[in-house]
Amino acid sequence: MEIEEPVGLGDRGRRMWRESLAIWSLTPAHLVLLEEACRIADRLELLDSILRAGSADVNGDVPQFADFAGLLSESRQQSGALKALLAEIRQGQRGAGPAAAEVAGGAGVSDLSARIAQRRNQSSG
Repeated sequence: MEIEEPVGLGDRGRRMWRESLAIWSLTPAHLVLLEEACRIADRLELLDSILRAGSADVNGDVPQFADFAGLLSESRQQSGALKALLAEIRQGQRGAGPAAAEVAGGAGVSDLSARIAQRRNQSSG
């Protein structure tokens, strides 16, 4: 089944959407997270272009609309949000049950809890 690309994505977001779907099999809830991650990727590209345009001004005149500290702060926040969304999406792949997490070493809290319980059982047994 072909999953329709969300409306309104920019170039970077569309590329991320296509490439992500090529490697991940996601639940419907995680598709929503992927859509938001793609929008954040587009937003980061926009913030970067504004920052680059302002820093390329050789005369030292700061554009009136640019609050560079605010733009940098927002860029950092958006980057953090993107990182968190991508981590959640990776955890939500279809077929990525406990066996798959165990092989990969697991990274989530539930994986850690399962490994602790397993070691306790091994120690007491």
